[in-house]
Amino acid sequence: MKMRFLTAAFLGFILATAPAMAQNPRLGYVPVDDHPVGEASRYFAKLVGEKTGGRIKIETFGNGVLGSEPEMQASVQAGFIDIMVGPTPNLVGVVPQFMIFDLPFFYKDFAAVDAVMDGAVGEKLFAQLKEKTGIVGLAWWDNGFRHMTNAKRPVNTVQDMAGLNIRVIPNPLFIATWQALGTNPTPLPWPELYSALENRAVDAQETPYALIYTARFYEVQSHLAKTGHVYTPFVLLASRKWFGSLSDKDKALVMEAAKESAAFQRGLSRKAAEQLEGELQAKGFKITRPTPEAMTAMTERVAPVVA
Repeated sequence: MKMRFLTAAFLGFILATAPAMAQNPRLGYVPVDDHPVGEASRYFAKLVGEKTGGRIKIETFGNGVLGSEPEMQASVQAGFIDIMVGPTPNLVGVVPQFMIFDLPFFYKDFAAVDAVMDGAVGEKLFAQLKEKTGIVGLAWWDNGFRHMTNAKRPVNTVQDMAGLNIRVIPNPLFIATWQALGTNPTPLPWPELYSALENRAVDAQETPYALIYTARFYEVQSHLAKTGHVYTPFVLLASRKWFGSLSDKDKALVMEAAKESAAFQRGLSRKAAEQLEGELQAKGFKITRPTPEAMTAMTERVAPVVA
């Protein structure tokens, strides 16, 4: 009887302390640590620690230490990684509706994208993601409008794009968009991009200002066209295994911290984008902006892709 009591007491202790033992979740992201994603990840971790009285101490791992974004996404879904930040195009394979953020020349400004992310559409997308994969959407972060860079020539018209080998995210709509614009799209994982540009395996790439700067593309590219062709959000995601292990109180505190982190990260990212154009120019980029007529021609080229 005594042994049975001790065994029951021990099991009770283990069950009671199991959540506490699992409260050092890992958060992974691919950008470098001084990118707005890195700063916001540390801010989110700090908020969670403060709000939970130190019960949850998130460890952050940047620069792709925990894997590429598709690899981390698979690990989060499987419960091997607890939290990650990644761009929405990688989610299209599991929830096609995320393609709403891949539509070229669709969003005119930040107000338009914020209305989608923070409204019913954003809620529905996270609900579909959880239903299909178990991954929990915590917050929508900013990545910015994407612009095109290349090492060959200025791009002021759609004709200037013809024949350029451009790296794209492995995403069907991205590939179709750049084919329609006359380029040769080449899907490549992010960690391989710098060396591909350096070795001229590809001529061009398209990312927001913060990634162009922090990835040091000014070292291997010379022309930047302000196309703003696609707005891509980042998303803060959690595994069902980790998030589901939390008490209701801690779940609410994590969600509260995530919401606050979104406001912080968007402000940081958008302010950085305003400043980075001048810094990119100082680093040697020749920056041009296609005329409204040229932008209209580009929009017409991709119209069949999104029809």
